[in-house]
Amino acid sequence: MVLTIIAGLVLFTIMVISHEFGHFIAAKITGIGVKRFSIGLGPKLFGFRSGGTEYVLSLVPLGGYVKMKGMEPGEIKGEKDEFFSKSILVRTFVVLSGPFLNLILAFIIYFFTVLSFGVDVIPGTNIESVNDNPLLNERVKKGDNIITLNNKDVRNWYEISKILEDKPDSLNFLIKRDDSLFTINIQYKKDEGFPFVPMIEPIIGIIEKNSPADNLGLKKGDRFLSINGKEIKSFEDMRMEVSVNPEKTLEIEWKRNGMIMKGEVVPRKQKIQENGKTKEIGLLGVVAKTEKLQFGFFGSFKEGFRRTVESIKLIFSIIVMLFRRQISPRTLGGPIAIFQLAGESARWGLEFYLGFMAILSINLFIFNLIPFPPLDGGHILIFGIEKLIRKRPTEKQYQLIQQIGFAILLILVAFIFYNDIMRIRGR
Repeated sequence: MVLTIIAGLVLFTIMVISHEFGHFIAAKITGIGVKRFSIGLGPKLFGFRSGGTEYVLSLVPLGGYVKMKGMEPGEIKGEKDEFFSKSILVRTFVVLSGPFLNLILAFIIYFFTVLSFGVDVIPGTNIESVNDNPLLNERVKKGDNIITLNNKDVRNWYEISKILEDKPDSLNFLIKRDDSLFTINIQYKKDEGFPFVPMIEPIIGIIEKNSPADNLGLKKGDRFLSINGKEIKSFEDMRMEVSVNPEKTLEIEWKRNGMIMKGEVVPRKQKIQENGKTKEIGLLGVVAKTEKLQFGFFGSFKEGFRRTVESIKLIFSIIVMLFRRQISPRTLGGPIAIFQLAGESARWGLEFYLGFMAILSINLFIFNLIPFPPLDGGHILIFGIEKLIRKRPTEKQYQLIQQIGFAILLILVAFIFYNDIMRIRGR
């Protein structure tokens, strides 16, 4: 619980401070007066004044804010360093700088994690299963090994993914089964996804502290052999057996340094959302062993950029699925869910925690660009209307728009909090 609270507070503070710092820097560059830059919310603990700005540390360590001159209702006096005294272009730049700094932060995090930790790749090129293709199901079996793809040797699934980035029209596989080789040629449509699911060896790479696996005494490098007498050939086999047996005693057999070991374990029950419904699954608290692919400085820069772009695409695809009702709105999570996920990622280690921070930062970037007051995108919308009609809304009109938008936003926040509470209660 303590780790969850600390991880959540640190996460929220970094996200919000980086966002507000973007507004702050842009305001300073464009000559807009900044009255206060606060780290935290609520009553002031202490601070100092420099360059016309009061820098404050506030009581509640959850976020922060920037107060610009002449931006709040009742403060507009027409002075040249006020926010609304600047051109639409300048105001737009200042407003956009907040979310775009969140985007830059996400890229920096991805770049740093790739440079520091490398990239996890699934070793080998064995096939777990086939994705919705009856013809391939007849020809490919679990455990088959991909030797080449489009006449290029492949040693792991990362190399396969790099070939797919070239968007080939067809895929030509050379596959090995036991001592025999055979080829498969198929037309490739990116929208349909890759035809095969990677097989991951049932070897432990990471163990969550105080998890059922940790309490049993499992260690990194242990290989699962069987669960309740059923042979385990892949990590997916293990996951499936454990997930359907939450809080039920399982007899596990594993190998460590050539020795066969046995023990009993009770998987932890975890509630997840699936198709808008709550489902209970069992977890041991282990992650599969992967290989680390190291990148240099420029390689990390490129990979960090790729991850940033892919994260943006992923979030937009989720938004589209929400509008198409392919995903239930009840899957949306708010601050409670974020705190829980922050705590879980922190328990797995710094690399996981930073990855969650990056994806959350991109979420904040996209969310704030929604053209809805009082979000940054809402300001841009109002500026656009002002440009179109060549007349700025009056102070009262602007205040009314903000109040209406804020009221609707509160309803959305209440709905998300309701989702969080129902998720905790298991509904």
